[in-house]
Amino acid sequence: MLYTIGDIAKMLGISTEGLRYYEECGIITPKKRKGSTYRYYDTWDLHLLVSARSYRSLGFSLQETAEIINSNQPIDISGMLDAREKELEEAILLNLNLLKRSAQIRTMFQEYQSMDFRYRIENSPGFYSINIQDEYSLKNSLTSLALSHEWLTKIPFVFSCIFLAKDELEKGGDEFRVGLGIDEKFAQFLKVKEDDNVRYCPPRRSVYTTLPASSDIIFSSANLSEALDYINSQGLKLADDAFLMVFNIHLEKENRQSAHCVWLPIED
Repeated sequence: MLYTIGDIAKMLGISTEGLRYYEECGIITPKKRKGSTYRYYDTWDLHLLVSARSYRSLGFSLQETAEIINSNQPIDISGMLDAREKELEEAILLNLNLLKRSAQIRTMFQEYQSMDFRYRIENSPGFYSINIQDEYSLKNSLTSLALSHEWLTKIPFVFSCIFLAKDELEKGGDEFRVGLGIDEKFAQFLKVKEDDNVRYCPPRRSVYTTLPASSDIIFSSANLSEALDYINSQGLKLADDAFLMVFNIHLEKENRQSAHCVWLPIED
């Protein structure tokens, strides 16, 4: 039985232009009836296209698919499939981690809306960080720039973070550091580990809250004054630097608004 190009296109759910591309690659060869300009395909063409579409769906290029189908010499199809399986495993791992990261950010949005200057005691997340900025000045050493570039290729697993030193908080100072952070949940997947330039911050018992900030207000320890008041009112004592994770920045008229999760380590 012979089929028209429209019949085949409808059965396989592809365009007639796509079918012609398969023809150009030599995967199928249409026939022409005597006295007709129409292309016709037989059942062999149909099943060749099913096979070709299977390889395409597995991620092989059209050229690779044509090579597999048209090769007159033995080729290592098993080896090609093995390599493709490794690529698929890497893609699955990436997507599983992206799913975790998306859920993590979603939870931050939900808590940000519900916390509203409330406080609770919990362990801060363990994370790795690099310092890229002292207050509003970017570090411009070659090492810092190269490391920043490397980490920014790991987005969306990378977040912006702010550190306020314990002594700055206690004296009401204005100095702070800005860095990039990666949750330890993703460190192994991203091949991140502690070294001379990468700092590991383990989970710490902390007072947790959320905090908004705006580009029209200079950031300082004053932003955390209410959190410090809460710590004192509960008879607690600040143990180390405060850590702020920036999880959202948006524009509001001419100002940039940011949302933070905040952890202030306390003594056990």
